[in-house]
Amino acid sequence: MPPFEAFYASIWQHPILLWVAALVAATWCARRSGLHESVRRYAFALTALSLTDAWLTTNVVWGIGVLTGAAASLVPLFFVLAGDFRYLVLLGVARPGGELTWSARAVAVALGLTFVVPVLSQGILALLPEESSGPRVLFFTYEILFFTLTTLLLAFHPAHREAPWLRRVSRFVLLYYGLWATADAILLSTGSDLGFALRVVPNVLYYGGLIAVIGEAAARARETHT
Repeated sequence: MPPFEAFYASIWQHPILLWVAALVAATWCARRSGLHESVRRYAFALTALSLTDAWLTTNVVWGIGVLTGAAASLVPLFFVLAGDFRYLVLLGVARPGGELTWSARAVAVALGLTFVVPVLSQGILALLPEESSGPRVLFFTYEILFFTLTTLLLAFHPAHREAPWLRRVSRFVLLYYGLWATADAILLSTGSDLGFALRVVPNVLYYGGLIAVIGEAAARARETHT
C-alpha cells in the first residue's frame, strides 16, 4: 500500500489525528473570551459529535470491532448527515450578535436541507453504469453537490445578510468540501497516492477546524455588534 494511503487508513489519521483536531478546537473555544455561551455550548456539542464520529467510523472500532449488518452502513450515514446538519442548522439559529437561538422550525428546515444532497447523489448514481458507480464516485458526487448547495446558500440565503459572520463559516465549508472533491478527482483520474495525502487536510478541517471557525466568527461578531 502506498505511504499516504497507508497513513490515511491507519489509526494515526483516523481516529487519533481527528480526535486531536477536535480537542484542540474545543480547548480554543473554552478559552476564547467574548464567546457567547450558546455558541460555546454548541462548540462542545460539536466536539462530542466529532470525537464519537471519528471513533465509530474507523475500519475497526476500538472496543467494538468491525461493524456488521445494518450498523456498517447506518452508522457512517448518520454521521455524514449529522456533519452536514451542524452547519445547515446555523442558517436558522445564528443571530447577528454572535449567539444562537434555537427553534423547532429552524431544526426542521435544516433537517430538510440535510437530505437534499444524499437524495440527489443516489439519484445521479442510479443513472450511471454499474461499473462507474463505486464508493469513490459516490464521495465525489456528494462533495460536488454539497459544494454547489453551500455556494447557493451563501449567495441567496438571507441568513448571510442578517448574520454576516455566517459568511466566514460558509466559506470554510466550501474550503473543505472543495478540497475533498479535488482529492477524489485526483484519485479517480490518476489513482495518485497524493489524493490520500490531500484528503487528510479537509478531514482535519471538518472534524476540528469548523468548530474553531464557528467560535471565532461568532466571537468577533459579538465584539463588533452594536
